[in-house]
Amino acid sequence: MNRVFVIGIGPGTEDYLLPVAKKAIESADCLIGARRNLRPFQPLGKEEILIEGNFDQVLSFLQRERERKRIAVLVSGDPGLYSFLGRISRILKKDEYTVIPGVSSLQIAFARLGEGWEDATLLSLHGRKIDDLIPKIKDSSKVFLFTDPAFPPQKIAEALLKQGVENRKAIVMENLTYPDERILETDLLHLKEMEGFGLSVMILKKKEEAEKE
Repeated sequence: MNRVFVIGIGPGTEDYLLPVAKKAIESADCLIGARRNLRPFQPLGKEEILIEGNFDQVLSFLQRERERKRIAVLVSGDPGLYSFLGRISRILKKDEYTVIPGVSSLQIAFARLGEGWEDATLLSLHGRKIDDLIPKIKDSSKVFLFTDPAFPPQKIAEALLKQGVENRKAIVMENLTYPDERILETDLLHLKEMEGFGLSVMILKKKEEAEKE
C-alpha cells in the first residue's frame, strides 16, 4: 500500500530543500500543493493537483487515489507549522502517511537576526482574524507572525495600534531566501503607512526587550 508523503519544501528556493524531500518528490506520481509550491517541480512532468481553496476535493482525492498512486503533498516550510498536515492527519491513519520535515521561514527569519526563537510566541494569520491574536501579542515580549496576503504587515500594524499595542519594534522579512529578499526594521507607527509587501513574515518585540539586545 502506498503511503501519502507530506513534504516540507522549505521557504522557497531549492537551496533549502532537504535531499530526502527531493528524493520523495522525484519518486512520486502526483504532486499536490499551492501553485507557488508546485512551480519549481514542473520540469519533472508529474501529475499536479492544486490545493488552493480545494481542501475537501483534495482530501477526497487522497482517500480515493492513494492506493494506486504515489502521492506527495507539498507544503511551504515545515509541515508541523500551520500546514495542510492537520487535515490530512484527521482522515488518514498514522501508517498511511509519512511526514518529511522542511526548513521553515521561522528558522530562516531568526537565523537572519542571529538569535534563537525558543522564547517566541508563534502565531499565524492564515485563515484567522487579527482580533483573535491580539491578546496573545499583548502578552508576549517576542512574537513571530505568519502573515496572510489578505492581511499584510501594514494592516497588521494598523490593527494593533487601534487595540492599544504601541511599544513594539516590528521586523518585516519579505521573500526570504529569494534574490529579492528584504528585511525591514521599524515600528508600528511607521509600518502602518507603508505598502507593497509581498510574501512576508513578521517579528514583533517589545521595545524595552529589543533595546536590551
